[in-house]
Amino acid sequence: MYQLEDDQLNTLVEIIREQSGETLSRTDFTESMLQLFENIPGFETLPRGLSQQYLKILWQSYHAVHRGPK
Repeated sequence: MYQLEDDQLNTLVEIIREQSGETLSRTDFTESMLQLFENIPGFETLPRGLSQQYLKILWQSYHAVHRGPK
């Protein structure tokens, strides 16, 4: 029920980059991502522990893209 594939995770990161750019703080990134979770069926009730796991993975992906070559 609460499973996202790699391509779906990458899509979420791309959405945040398109909406908010590549320089969000971790706090702002987390808030933006939690808002996106609200729009994914079933994820509005995502357990906190799982939410934190996804946020960590997504932040690492966002941050790696942000720090990488342009």
